[in-house]
Amino acid sequence: MSEPTMAAKCVAEFVGTFLLIFTVGCNVLGGSATWGGVSIASVLMVAIYALGGISGGNFNPAVSVTLGISKALGGPGLDWKTVGIYAGVQSVAGIAAAICYSVLFGQSFNLAPAKGFEWYHAGLCELLYTFMLTFVVMNVAAAKKNVEEKNQYYGLAIAFTVIAGAYGAGAVSGGCFNPAVALCIDVSSAGLGFGWCAPYILFELA
Repeated sequence: MSEPTMAAKCVAEFVGTFLLIFTVGCNVLGGSATWGGVSIASVLMVAIYALGGISGGNFNPAVSVTLGISKALGGPGLDWKTVGIYAGVQSVAGIAAAICYSVLFGQSFNLAPAKGFEWYHAGLCELLYTFMLTFVVMNVAAAKKNVEEKNQYYGLAIAFTVIAGAYGAGAVSGGCFNPAVALCIDVSSAGLGFGWCAPYILFELA
């Protein structure tokens, strides 16, 4: 089978990231606190299985950067040009999704640490769980052994990592673990305050 074109890969990344972030917004604004983490992880899982064969199913600039580092170190991954393109597409998709859920609900929500927590509490949660997410991605989807064996559990493993992070750290930082999520939430709620996406993204890419 021929390699998908870059245009096809970009469309896959846009669709997957849009679905992920639209689901995040709908769960938050819809008040789905109990099952929100499962819902978000589920849409990520199905998007990975549906679109992973085209673009790799990143849907997260932190994952793309990690794959770029892996490639630079001689392992499987993405070249830096592709990392930049993916990150740009993911950011645009996220902002589009944020506009859509804001229009749908007639409101948006701000990005900030939860009440009673400081920036370093949220930053540590974002760093640890983003690391866990990218670590799992590298081991189940990008490791040479698993690439050769083509396991079928990678999407489930990644989804469960998101569930763990959503319920483990969501009450502190909001549980982004994805620079595109942090950026789009902050942009869509700029009227309520803007700027928290910068430290969030720094910790997520650290």
